[in-house]
Amino acid sequence: MPGMTMTGSAPSSTTIISDPLSTAGLNMGNGSVQMDFLTALLDDTELQVISNFYARSFWFGTIVVIGIATLLNLFLRSAASNVKIDQDVAPYPRSHVMRAIISISRKISPPSRNCSPSVDLPSFVLALEFVEQEIPGEQHNQAIGVRAGWLTITQLPLLILLSVKVNFIGLVTGVSYERLNVVHRWVARTMFLTATLHMGYQQVLWNQLGLLQLEWNTDTCPPTGIKAYAFLAWLNLSNLAPIRNLWYEFFVIQHILTFFGFIICIMLHLPSTALYSRVYIWIPIGIYLLERTLRTLRYVYNNIRPGRATLLHLPGGVTKIVVTTRQLKSWTPGSFVLLSLPRFGIGQSHPATIASIPTSHEGQLVFFLRAHHGFTSRIHANASTVSLHKATAFPEPPPAPKSTHLALIDGPYGGKQLDFASFGSVLLISGSTGVTFTLPILLDIAFRTQKHKLPVKEVTFIWTIKTSDCATWIDSELENASDELAKAGIVFTIKIFVTADEEFVETAKSSAGSSPSIGAKTLVGETETQDGDKVVEGEKLRDELPAHSARRLELSMQTGRPNLNSIIAEAQKKGQEHGEMGVAVCGPVGLTAETRRVVTRLKGKGREIYLHAESFGW
Repeated sequence: MPGMTMTGSAPSSTTIISDPLSTAGLNMGNGSVQMDFLTALLDDTELQVISNFYARSFWFGTIVVIGIATLLNLFLRSAASNVKIDQDVAPYPRSHVMRAIISISRKISPPSRNCSPSVDLPSFVLALEFVEQEIPGEQHNQAIGVRAGWLTITQLPLLILLSVKVNFIGLVTGVSYERLNVVHRWVARTMFLTATLHMGYQQVLWNQLGLLQLEWNTDTCPPTGIKAYAFLAWLNLSNLAPIRNLWYEFFVIQHILTFFGFIICIMLHLPSTALYSRVYIWIPIGIYLLERTLRTLRYVYNNIRPGRATLLHLPGGVTKIVVTTRQLKSWTPGSFVLLSLPRFGIGQSHPATIASIPTSHEGQLVFFLRAHHGFTSRIHANASTVSLHKATAFPEPPPAPKSTHLALIDGPYGGKQLDFASFGSVLLISGSTGVTFTLPILLDIAFRTQKHKLPVKEVTFIWTIKTSDCATWIDSELENASDELAKAGIVFTIKIFVTADEEFVETAKSSAGSSPSIGAKTLVGETETQDGDKVVEGEKLRDELPAHSARRLELSMQTGRPNLNSIIAEAQKKGQEHGEMGVAVCGPVGLTAETRRVVTRLKGKGREIYLHAESFGW
């Protein structure tokens, strides 16, 4: 490659540029003089050597970050796999050395393993942009602009690596697709920042020297560059949450088409003197084509025998979708798919978290989608008003549906969190349809107790909903999970918070402290036998009766929002003997952000806390 240095140190700008450009003594009103000076100003023979060095430095730093995240992921997963299953011991790793390493990893890691240093990316890139910018003369600003252009294009492979669903970075680091997508947006914003510096410094310089019009008239780079800049600006603007969520299906289509336009303009924009920089474009194109090929092969396999979907109308503007498929038989809790129902939109698919596990609901895929616009509103309008939520819960098989719809599945993706069955106590926090993430974790723990002696001693389920009737979405699942956990002697606590139900508030006031019911059971701080006798001393009852005949369940429904600080602090303090605590949270951004803040404050004040956060509405 021309102009590239083979050394590991940065080329010195002061030694490479030996003759600084200056307009002193030149007649800049003469057209020939202007053209000669512009040609010398645009000569990037030396500038590209320096710029390419810092472009490669960006990737060295990126690889180091990915490597550290990969090592942390391996350590944390080793700790989870080292937990002694089928033995009645506290859930600690077997190796004392491993335990020490994991403890250190917990302390230096962010409050959530899938929190990424996205806000530090612009600082890192700006440091690469302005370090060693000592080129003298009129070419100083030109050098800043050229390096900014190189740093813009070098981020393209990372932009694509973070956006694809068959994701290598997510595979090795254990970071969820949802969090990688957030970093993907930050890379796009950082590219827009460096592209602005690239254009701004050069345009201002040319204008100051009286060369702006000449450059635009004689060079193809400015017109193609401004087109690429416009595409990049729209990519960032349309990716803002209000615009993105307004019509998601349209957003996806235009986002892909806009990116193709951006790539074409960038290819045309690159100067002939540095065409080897196109490697930063060919690499992401290759990554994208490979990922689409792998996804297409899996999509074809999943839909050789297409699934059939039953739509059920639930309170709160939510549709329960139950998909029966013979192809997709394996997924992990927290996984999501791209669900397509051609009857309600050909070529349209919607991301949906799987609320079931392979061993529940007769192996069916269960989704809860809130009706917004487009696809979700159409399926909600056509859903059956007859609720079958009890019939579709495990273990009973569902009745034959009256009408079903063709369902095409792309996935599953995600589900990168650690195994929550390896923790001593588990705290599951969700808001509204965020329960689709925490529910399968609960079901997974409950079902595995049938075959294994798990380290889990206590499970707490926190759910925030708008109206009390939303609790019927998963009442059968909660009831069956509580049965299985009770058989294993695991304490199960359910706290449901109702935030916008005036009727519920009035009922709660008139009840004078009694708890409204969910389903057929209402147990608050009590233990109930199969005969219906309630005993406050749950531990004594468990010693006297067989494990399968006692239910250790605490359930309460109350108004207002949960006090996460007291809930998490109480859970951390409550069972010091249980070992590590695992916390999973999914819901609006405010809920997950507050959970992260609380966990950060509580780190080092008691038991170690593992936090995995998922969000919607970014």
